[in-house]
Amino acid sequence: MANRLALTILVSIILTIIFVSLVNVGAPIILERPDYGDFCYIGPTPLTQEKCEEINGTWVEEEILEEEIVKRGFSSCELDYTECRDEYEKVSGENNQLRYYLFAGIGFILLLVGLFSIENMFQITGLATGAILVTQGIVTNLENKFVVFFSLLGILVIFGVVAWRIISKYKF
Repeated sequence: MANRLALTILVSIILTIIFVSLVNVGAPIILERPDYGDFCYIGPTPLTQEKCEEINGTWVEEEILEEEIVKRGFSSCELDYTECRDEYEKVSGENNQLRYYLFAGIGFILLLVGLFSIENMFQITGLATGAILVTQGIVTNLENKFVVFFSLLGILVIFGVVAWRIISKYKF
């Protein structure tokens, strides 16, 4: 009896790790993350005015004072990443929001599967995997606290009520 319980727990842990890994590997297939290079220039600073302006940089020619003689000797390309970074962060935030829904949704379903299952292995695997995925979704979308808070509140209420009803049926 003890060997069966130990084996059930061990297999459940392994299944949990595999399932969480599967969701993590599969999520980028469904929701491709935005690439910073698609929004902002990544590479060496251009050395010519033409190349600088080609990537929306500003060519700045500076004068260097040396012993009261003005020398033209230094030019640079100023790359203002504010606009591209803002656009990247906006798209990235939307992607994180979708990832949160994916992770929390799958996690919530697995929590319910764990509750309704009569087999110990499915109970342990569903509850553990569900909890990990919901937590991972929270970490993924921590910037949008309002959405995370209220959706978690909903998950807590629904899961808590269902769990209480199922557990109260058992007589210990």
